Amino acid sequence: MRVATYCRISDDREGKALGVQRQREDCEWLVQSRGWTLAARYVDNDLSAYSGKVRPGYSQLLDAVRGGLIDGIVAWHPDRLHRSPRELEDFLTVVEQHGVAVETVRAGKWDLSTPSGRMTARILGSVARGESEHKSDRVRRALEQRASMGASHGRVAYGWTRSVLPDGTKVETVNEPQAALVRDLAQRIVRGESLRGIVTDLNAGGIPSPTGKEWGKTMLRHLVTRERNVALRVHRGEVVGPGEWPPILERGLWEQVRAVLTDPTRKTSTSSAAVHLLSGLARCGVCGGTMRASLNRTVPSYRCADKSCVSRNRRDVDEFVTGVVLARLARADVAGLLAPVDDGTRRAAAEVAELRSRLDNAADDYADGTVDREQFHRISERLRPRLEAAQARARVVDSRPLLAEFIGAEDARKVWEALPLSRQRGVVDLLVSIRVLRAAPGARVFDPATVEVTWKRST
Repeated sequence: MRVATYCRISDDREGKALGVQRQREDCEWLVQSRGWTLAARYVDNDLSAYSGKVRPGYSQLLDAVRGGLIDGIVAWHPDRLHRSPRELEDFLTVVEQHGVAVETVRAGKWDLSTPSGRMTARILGSVARGESEHKSDRVRRALEQRASMGASHGRVAYGWTRSVLPDGTKVETVNEPQAALVRDLAQRIVRGESLRGIVTDLNAGGIPSPTGKEWGKTMLRHLVTRERNVALRVHRGEVVGPGEWPPILERGLWEQVRAVLTDPTRKTSTSSAAVHLLSGLARCGVCGGTMRASLNRTVPSYRCADKSCVSRNRRDVDEFVTGVVLARLARADVAGLLAPVDDGTRRAAAEVAELRSRLDNAADDYADGTVDREQFHRISERLRPRLEAAQARARVVDSRPLLAEFIGAEDARKVWEALPLSRQRGVVDLLVSIRVLRAAPGARVFDPATVEVTWKRST
């Protein structure tokens, strides 16, 4: 009789397929002892029959049955074949239609040609399903408990190194080279550099990404904004308390990164992919539309993108606006341009700290058994919306990083010229609003009066 063996293990954490190998040895011993011919081997390693995911080896096994390529199936145990009643019914239909025998190492022969044999198979299938559900519930409960205790989960994250103590305890310490890169990236973002520009620099410099692939904006955004950076434990998308690992970002810097990347004005300012200083920042003085870089015949210009009301020489406008901005930045009181933090922001920040403390205390009580899971979730559900609202009120973008190099600088122009374009655009957008007016008919010399520069705060 031609038979095929089927082996499966649902969790191969070390990736060595040792469980599958043991099943295969036992199944092939049974095939040899029966004097059968081993026609094929089908394997699904690290795939659960309970999860509902497609199992390639199992699908190939059924194709072999339908194609008349085998007369029998050998598995280590019935639960290696299925843990889903619905899948079992499909299996019973296929093997019954093609008269294929089924035998297992641990549970013996399944005579699926009789009602009692099929009933036994269904009973075993229900038992296996129940075991899977209990196991899933135990795993879920264990994960919730570990999360409430601040324990790490899964692979070691970028920025940390995991080691095992002599008593078996796993400890995470800071991977300083990786953590230093995360800090540098965070600083570059709050100083006004664009994600696109940073990604280009990282890839050009050959700096390895966390995945080993090329850097991308989504990857960079996730890396600098993740809660783990400030040692906050997340479970099912929610912060449930402090983590047991050391932070790699200062809390204030992390908040600023998140503030910058969620700033609704960022789309037209510091994050713009524009390669010209005022593209997307300057406005048409006639219709109020956005000015974009273009060519007026052969002359590089800024043109009203909405109605083409105004078109002006790009170099003239850039030099004029840069001169106005630098004249102010060269003054000794440049710190006066920094946006003050008002009392409302301070109150919101204090509320954030107080609500976080209450959530942390609730997580500690849950870990200690003082409150049960339902009580902890009720507390979290009531406090979480208030925390998010307070965070939104407190999350004001700090302008200090954008202007830091200018404070106390002897040569503002030298500082300006050393900045990347995205930083220069961020400074301009922070300080001024620009309207470009029509020039007089036939004018050949640039008239500064046709570019209105309005300061956004007291100068």
